[in-house]
Amino acid sequence: MKTHSYFHGLALLCAGLLVSCANPRALTKVSVSTSLQTAPASSSASQVFESVNAYRRSQGAKNLERHAGLDRLAQQHCEYLRQNRGTFSLNGKNVSHMGFEGRALVARERYQMQNISENVAAASHARANPGAAITSLWRGSKDHHKNMLDTWTHSGVGVVVDSDGMVFASQLFATVSYSQRALRERFTRF
Repeated sequence: MKTHSYFHGLALLCAGLLVSCANPRALTKVSVSTSLQTAPASSSASQVFESVNAYRRSQGAKNLERHAGLDRLAQQHCEYLRQNRGTFSLNGKNVSHMGFEGRALVARERYQMQNISENVAAASHARANPGAAITSLWRGSKDHHKNMLDTWTHSGVGVVVDSDGMVFASQLFATVSYSQRALRERFTRF
């Protein structure tokens, strides 16, 4: 689980600039869109999203709204996890929050999100029912569990299944910023 609050913006901006300087393609793969539209998504990603929302409802929390931009960021991270599988040092060497600061920067700057957080998972037993399997993994971790139930308003989910059945999942959580600065930026884009 990785979290970013609005007050860490300056540090995030610097980190994002370093990420974009180190890998200029890292942020350019994301389509620029500021709308809060619902994203077409893979069946597995939809299952994870619906499973998390069902769990939130069972615990008295409100449903999250799906966000197309956050979906793209989460999906790109899942592709990265699959491509770099086995090279990470966290939990079985299949998951990492590498690049989270860059994803949080994009979410903040392009989509006017604040307080961004991320859950990631990799599971070999999740192919048949990724929604239930991934949600169960996250429920078993105190920090991931907290993310699933916190007061977020929007979310994006990515899921990639590797050729051997290993499932990589990433879910970004965020809240739309209604700060004066964010509102000004939205109006100046017209």
